Amino acid sequence: MGVNAEVCRGSGTPLLFLHGWGGSALSFGGAFDYFASRGRTCAALDFPPFGASDPPPPDWSLGDYVRLTAAAADALGLGRFIPIGHSFGGRVAIRLAAETDRAEKLVLVSAAGLKPRRGLLYRLRRLAFRRDKARGRDVTKYYSPDWLAMPEYLRGVFARIVGEDLTPCLDKINCPTLIVWGRRDRETPPYMARRLKRGIKRGKLVFLEGGHFAYAENHTAFASALDSFLN
Repeated sequence: MGVNAEVCRGSGTPLLFLHGWGGSALSFGGAFDYFASRGRTCAALDFPPFGASDPPPPDWSLGDYVRLTAAAADALGLGRFIPIGHSFGGRVAIRLAAETDRAEKLVLVSAAGLKPRRGLLYRLRRLAFRRDKARGRDVTKYYSPDWLAMPEYLRGVFARIVGEDLTPCLDKINCPTLIVWGRRDRETPPYMARRLKRGIKRGKLVFLEGGHFAYAENHTAFASALDSFLN
């Protein structure tokens, strides 16, 4: 399976940018260019099947992406590095930091991986879905447009990933951790950032203006927060 990676060689502990689901190695372009132009070693992956990477096997899970990331870092000669993960990339970064000694520091950007709060509306929708499915009715209206647009082989991979709660990993993370979040993030709401801060021993939380992609919408503020953390 071919995996595409972008790398700019420099000095210092390498930064490894890990994009969100559906993104690519270009997703962190602003921060990548900022630190590469200042002489820092920067690398970014295209997670399978995104960007220029091949599709993953249909039985893949989050653990496979974690192992792939470590293997890619080895192939690039990064040694110990600083994972910077957004959303799905944050899932990978959390497990990587909890399960290996590869992360010198950790940066979580609107990271997914915590079990969301579920209100009454969600529970009623689940009941309606089960009722309609049992009666043989069309249930496509219950699925998100992203799910419906996803290739069939990838749906199992995605379901396994989003079904994994990473809360037990948090107290195993011992490296300094920067948690960066959009104040108006609806996909991974700000209460998740606070839960990460409580769960990670050496966590620091910074809020940016914007939503789930606040790091890109305010890339200058993001680069400044990251620069301060790294130094």
